[in-house]
Amino acid sequence: MSETRRPVIACIEDQPDIAELIDLILQRKGYTVLKAYDGDEGLALVREHKPDLILLDLMMPGLDGWRFHAQLREDPELRDIPVIYVTARASAEERLRALEKEGAAAYIVKPFSPRELLEIIEQTLKR
Repeated sequence: MSETRRPVIACIEDQPDIAELIDLILQRKGYTVLKAYDGDEGLALVREHKPDLILLDLMMPGLDGWRFHAQLREDPELRDIPVIYVTARASAEERLRALEKEGAAAYIVKPFSPRELLEIIEQTLKR
């Protein structure tokens, strides 16, 4: 009997409490979660593991979410990994930038409900 591969999701979030909450929500639904607490660490993690999806905070020290995503898009091996922004920034301008200019798969504003997070992840992974 073959075991079904569990989707791997990278969570790049500088607030450990939020990263742990996301980890708990996703593991309960059977996802494998990899965590990084800043953009540089996240980029190294993504290069090493090539996850199925990335949850990305915008406001992080050092390499922020915008620059992280730009570097991701420059790498032919990583550019097709879907990115969902998970951020406290709720402005329409930033949402449009993320979805239209940066090519994000989705944009979730904190605080979010676990159900919203899971539904958006499931929809994104089906694409």
